[in-house]
Amino acid sequence: MSGVIRKETFLNPEDYPEDQRRLVEDFNAKLKNSMGIITGIGKEYHTIWLIDRKDLSMELYRSTGQNTVSGLIDLGTSNSNYESFIKAYVETYVADRPESILRDISYSVVSEKIMTGGLYTIDYMRINDDSSIAYHQMAFALAGSPDTADKFILAFRDVDKVIRRHMADKLYLREQLNIVNALSRDYYNIFKIDIESGNVVILKLDGYVTKGMEKPSEKIYPYDVLYRQYVTDRVYSEDIPSMMEAMSLPVIKEKLEKNSEYVSSYRVMDNGEIHYYQFTYIPINPLNKAAGILAAFKNVDDIVESARERDELKVLAETDTMTGILNRGSGEQKINVDLASGKRGMFCVIDIDEFKSINDNYGHDTGDKVIRGIADILKSGSRERDIIFRLGGDEYAIFAPNVMRKDKGRDMINRIFENVTNLDIPELKGYTPTISVGAVIIPHGKRATFDDAYRKADECVYKSKNYKGNYLTFHDPETAK
Repeated sequence: MSGVIRKETFLNPEDYPEDQRRLVEDFNAKLKNSMGIITGIGKEYHTIWLIDRKDLSMELYRSTGQNTVSGLIDLGTSNSNYESFIKAYVETYVADRPESILRDISYSVVSEKIMTGGLYTIDYMRINDDSSIAYHQMAFALAGSPDTADKFILAFRDVDKVIRRHMADKLYLREQLNIVNALSRDYYNIFKIDIESGNVVILKLDGYVTKGMEKPSEKIYPYDVLYRQYVTDRVYSEDIPSMMEAMSLPVIKEKLEKNSEYVSSYRVMDNGEIHYYQFTYIPINPLNKAAGILAAFKNVDDIVESARERDELKVLAETDTMTGILNRGSGEQKINVDLASGKRGMFCVIDIDEFKSINDNYGHDTGDKVIRGIADILKSGSRERDIIFRLGGDEYAIFAPNVMRKDKGRDMINRIFENVTNLDIPELKGYTPTISVGAVIIPHGKRATFDDAYRKADECVYKSKNYKGNYLTFHDPETAK
């Protein structure tokens, strides 16, 4: 539809019921010497209001009744002033970005937009009487030429039909509308891509606009050109190579062959700042690929920051503050999860020998350094998948999944012994700490719990303490019977 007020565009009274013809004739007479009304507005917009530019009083010009929210006319009757009416309308019927939309349709903004004689439109999601959500549009224009018009026009129309024109499979019409409606609550830009031709139609455009793109319309764009322009202009330099591939149509097709949706995140550079964005590609009809794809883009800075904060709090809650390894609660929980999932292996308890005398003879600060030094040795001498944590005081524990033989377990502990022997803490003045270790192999095919493994390994620690220096004792199930 043209965005210009045209002199030749008048409404034909014969197109309307008799009780409305007089109103049409009166209105046409008022506009006879002006530029006229918006081209086609009488046929495309279901409800039209005239608003006085001086006092902002409202006058209903016409309403077809088709697609009209039942309370719209009542709102106009009970709020005869434009500002109060539009505020009530947004609060009642607008489903997305109400504060932003209310700002964009304030009279000061509208007046500035229409003073050139053009059409000013606002697209939004409207809540219907049945609580469903549909695309809708408000349009504003001067009711005449900019220098003489004493009124301006407010018109409403349902623009779901713009989307319906691009529905290849009528059976999935409602499904696609529901997808678009759901995406619209979170995503700034939404496009429909023809998977065969690579042509793109814009369904929603609120965020960053790539060069050459315009508002939602029937216009067709080549996806390959648009996405390359977008990646080049918008995506953070380090992410450009990967995004050139990730957003290419062949990759999208491949991903959607295997999954019901294709979602990924990337970084953009905006005014010298890095922001996080997310794209989503969804097939309109998974059973009919020819129906096309919906592509949506949104900023996820808040989600990323929230996730970071959650991760930081989680790490903080799980970490022993003195040593930086897991604390007992989190270590015990992780081992129980592994055991419940069927993992088995070696469980060890490690105790620093004569730790009280270290504190007494060298001071608690030095004792803390010993505790941290042993923790560092346990981390460096273990595998990434091993669970290492501080039980408390001068005790630690390790769960080494898939270490099922004593000789393999002894090799692992001997490496730790060697590192303990080389522990260098100047405040100890040549004294070398030692550790006592108790270990149990948790076999497959038997029920296992942390408490049971800990009890057996702890008993072996006390046996190891009967020997001078670093020592390891394995739990012997035969002897224990």
